[in-house]
Amino acid sequence: MEYLWQKIAPMDPIMVKTQEIREWSNEFRLIQPEAVRSMELSMRSTGQLQLLILLKNDDGYHIIDGIKRYRSALEIGLEKLQSLVFEVDVVMAKAMILHYNRHSSSLSMYEQGLIVRSLVHDHGMSQKEVARVLRQSHSWVCRRLSLIERLLPEVQDALRMGSITVSHGRELVKLPCGNQGHALAVVISEGLTSRECAIMVEKLLKASGSEDASYIYNHSREVIQQALRGDKLHDGRLSDHGNRLLKARELLRLQVNILGGVLQSEHTAQLPPEQKAMVLPPLDELVAPMSRLTEIIHKTLQSYER
Repeated sequence: MEYLWQKIAPMDPIMVKTQEIREWSNEFRLIQPEAVRSMELSMRSTGQLQLLILLKNDDGYHIIDGIKRYRSALEIGLEKLQSLVFEVDVVMAKAMILHYNRHSSSLSMYEQGLIVRSLVHDHGMSQKEVARVLRQSHSWVCRRLSLIERLLPEVQDALRMGSITVSHGRELVKLPCGNQGHALAVVISEGLTSRECAIMVEKLLKASGSEDASYIYNHSREVIQQALRGDKLHDGRLSDHGNRLLKARELLRLQVNILGGVLQSEHTAQLPPEQKAMVLPPLDELVAPMSRLTEIIHKTLQSYER
């Protein structure tokens, strides 16, 4: 089944002056500077490979899809961009933002939630109506709307500024709004990863009272390390680097044992010739790195023995 805008799609792309384009959809997107730089490098070497998708109304041209391409074009100095231009209403344009980013997975759950909230609050649509327009289930709409409405504005600001990631946001939203601000401050001040944030949030949810929560906030690193000690690849007597060495050693030993076992299996000998030709010759690429690793191990052990 076609989307409405696909039925009225323009036949051919047109060239639109860069100076006439506006970032209308920017309020729904989290654009990372490194992603723009990567796009800029690509466009410098290969030019514009994908069309911009634009909404045209009385105010001019507004981006539905292609913000990174547009910003890169500004940096490069391109005067015109090849674009597919639609004349649809704002509700349909917001649905198109989701559609054009569906398969690339470039739109996070938080960004999807911003569009859902806008459709509900700015356009007075019911959740069932939103689900119908977006071609999604009612539960899909509810989850995204809930994410936005339960996130403290302070946390949403941190997401927009790039101070935290969407993964951090998914963990912080599990906390009551009254706790999210304090937890956010700890995440930023301590530079917690999303995994570390998840551990802290889990501990806060299990805290028996404000005293326990206060201890977790004030000793977050200690609490997280204690939780990680439950990992068989973590030894509390070691430093962070010592634990990295321990984990790397054990993971390598595990993979070496797995590979050795698979190679010696009778099933490997019974593989058809065409499959052997695909998987066995590349094993030769492991010989040099393994030899180099063997030398490094010997040198490291010798320095220890001294």
